[in-house]
Amino acid sequence: MISRRRLLAGIAAFAGASAIGREASALGRTPLGGRIAMHVPWPTVGIDPHDLRDPTAALFAAAIADPIFAVDPGSPPYPTLAAAMPSREGADTIVRLREGLRTARGVALDARDLVASIERARTRGGAAVLAQVPRPVVHKKDPLAVVFGPIDPPFLARALASPLCALLPRRFDPGAPDGTGAFRADISATGITLTRNLLAARGASFLDEIVIAPAGDLKTSLRSFEAETDDLGWLGLGLHDGRAGAVRMDLGRAAWIVLGTGPEAGSFGLPGAAQRLVDALPPERLAHLGIGTLPAASGDPAWGGPPADLLVDDASPHLIEVAHAVAPILSRPGHEVTAVPIARAEIARRRARGKATLAIEIVRAVGPTPLHTLLSLATAEDVIRGRDLARSPPKGLTTGSARQLTSNLRIGVLGELRIAGGVIPDIVFARAPGGEGWDLGASFRRSAKRTA
Repeated sequence: MISRRRLLAGIAAFAGASAIGREASALGRTPLGGRIAMHVPWPTVGIDPHDLRDPTAALFAAAIADPIFAVDPGSPPYPTLAAAMPSREGADTIVRLREGLRTARGVALDARDLVASIERARTRGGAAVLAQVPRPVVHKKDPLAVVFGPIDPPFLARALASPLCALLPRRFDPGAPDGTGAFRADISATGITLTRNLLAARGASFLDEIVIAPAGDLKTSLRSFEAETDDLGWLGLGLHDGRAGAVRMDLGRAAWIVLGTGPEAGSFGLPGAAQRLVDALPPERLAHLGIGTLPAASGDPAWGGPPADLLVDDASPHLIEVAHAVAPILSRPGHEVTAVPIARAEIARRRARGKATLAIEIVRAVGPTPLHTLLSLATAEDVIRGRDLARSPPKGLTTGSARQLTSNLRIGVLGELRIAGGVIPDIVFARAPGGEGWDLGASFRRSAKRTA
């Protein structure tokens, strides 16, 4: 298989879509071209790579946007969109972008975009990983360089390698997302279309196109897959019968599904209470939801707080079904819990006002280590809490699952948003470099059965 970086070299050398095919043929055996169609039970109205709770970003942000450094498991960070590793210039640490960076829509990127991206990420999902990163400024003499003040260069590179700190153009719009990734994203009333980005900084995708339509429930994707109109079946091989020739896939976690409590929940809003509740949920009652392998139930799942709405994003059918499964397990007479789908922005407003007694949401990982897991969950509970933990992290935190790291949080890890289900055998989904999730840019379709 040839790498996307070698494809990029071929694009630069030959220029144009037809030349890509000639270069790919000459350099390797991974077929170029092909289209994939799928339905997903998640929103398709926007993608925000900096949003910690955006399920669409959990699935597709890495396909359209890149951080300027990357970290492979067990290895030091390395530059991706940066020209080199951070360097010292007197007391300051400098990061310089590669020359000629452009987004999929042709927007030229420079140091101002990096500064804007970092500050935007700091107010969103990157708040904790950027807690010890000084506010950057554009270098006075170099339009591609950013000055970070006194900070250890390797530490800075690791922080900027977070997917929640991706480089975006200054005027980024989640409804018309633009970045340097392997695909260009176009959003319409019918869903999201990802097309090969010939300007991709790290190499264009092997696939021509991925068409993503919204599914109103967990059955829609399976029905379309069984009817052979989709190439991927979300969480299964078909609705009634397994599609002939389909194979199972499980590419791991894209995000955690969490239950959050609030101050109006009384003793059930104390740190650790949310995890105790979800640990008591009978796994057999949730097995049909495709949220990963759940541990055996322990404890009592009875909600003892006041009657409460279990808030859930009304544009996320998968989460809505999770909420409808969880609410009756928690409910008791006089302590009823009712699943209430509302806009995700309204959940955020209620959380900010301390009015979100119970909510089910997703949380993306800000990085690969147990500390990153803790920072992700703590930031989801409260941005200030996340920043404080980043500045004074627990000592010796080298192991621990997400469920084991919530004892002092008002967030309980219920399950996972997993990329799993069925797929036709001529499609090969590549795993993300960290082993969790997919790398759509490196995925391909065998040319013998390529669709138009």
